[in-house]
Amino acid sequence: MSLANKILLWTLAALLLLGVSWYTVWFFTNYERQTKQELVDISPEARRNPWLAAERYLQQLGYSTETYSGRDQTANLPPVTDTLLLRRLQTEMTDTQLYRLNDWVEAGGTLIISPQVFTDTENIKESFIQDLGVRLRESLSIENDDTDETVAVETGVAESASESSVADKNEAKADPEKRYHQVSFTLFGEPESISAGFRRDRFLEDSDSWAVERGGNGAEYHYLRFEIGQGAVAVLSDLDLFSNERIGQLDHAFILGHMVADSPRVWLQYSPDMPGLPELLWQKMPFVVISLLLLLILMGWRLFLYTGPTLSLQDRQRRNLLEHIEATASYAWRIDRGRGMFESNRQALEQAWRRRHPVLNPMTQAQRGEWIGEKTGMTASAVERSLYHSIDKDQDFIKATLVLQQLASGLKQRELG
Repeated sequence: MSLANKILLWTLAALLLLGVSWYTVWFFTNYERQTKQELVDISPEARRNPWLAAERYLQQLGYSTETYSGRDQTANLPPVTDTLLLRRLQTEMTDTQLYRLNDWVEAGGTLIISPQVFTDTENIKESFIQDLGVRLRESLSIENDDTDETVAVETGVAESASESSVADKNEAKADPEKRYHQVSFTLFGEPESISAGFRRDRFLEDSDSWAVERGGNGAEYHYLRFEIGQGAVAVLSDLDLFSNERIGQLDHAFILGHMVADSPRVWLQYSPDMPGLPELLWQKMPFVVISLLLLLILMGWRLFLYTGPTLSLQDRQRRNLLEHIEATASYAWRIDRGRGMFESNRQALEQAWRRRHPVLNPMTQAQRGEWIGEKTGMTASAVERSLYHSIDKDQDFIKATLVLQQLASGLKQRELG
């Protein structure tokens, strides 16, 4: 390479390096890194799982967390060192299920539940919660509001109290947050009180005073904690405070972290319904599902393969018509179709001779062979054997075919004459 070319290449490289350096300085001078947050629609996973935000929060705290759905909560209980949060407890449990759940709590498990039906003395449901002495009652403040509203409508008196209650109800319908009221209480081991929003229309009653920890407004409790053996049961008036929409409000996340503080793993049941069969198979037997899918793929691929070597048709020529007829006749003879065709031909030929010469009808087979032989110039035995006798050998078949051809020709000549 000449000196001039080297100088030119080095000059171009220097200019390129200078241009890249200048562009880098200009880019970082005129642009800066910023974080932008955009609100997006709720994901399908969040719609399906109301505890998704709680799960992510506990994972950030270092807990091993898993959400699941299932109908029978007592069939596969987690280890006794874990915490189990049930969105909906079975309303009617058998004695076996009750004993199994109670034994799990006594062994050290932590259970977080909420009653789903109001206590009815005539029909006792949710027997596990009932055995703790917990009763779910309707809030008296809601009943009083309903009474005030009814009286105001009947009397037509526009009292300020009734007007405010009606306005509060309408506002609660328009704003879902009005369904909840703020409650402050102190958790065991915490120096300061915490605040949480519970539903206005319900509260808990500790009828047997067995709870070791209570939280609420006066006698209307919204949080009760019971110690059973080495474990504990936390009963809340509702679990809406742990939902995706409300766990970030007030001290809801702190309350959840406080209740699961001593557990290495937390199980969150977001639905009492059983998952679909495909999802259940994938959860329980993923390797079987993968194996079946691979088997189906291999079977589909195998359908496109041929068995045996493929024939090359480049040097093959199409055979003529005579070869085709010969091959067809040879095949028909091998499968014994020639015998049936021969039998039908000689029967048709004999019937044609008898229709043409009615004198043959009363005769025997030997007499017919002799009479036809005289008319055609053939021997009587050849005619009789070709028309009536069985043909077994190939040579006899050829001879009989020639005789039948001569008989057909003689019949046509007589018809023309």
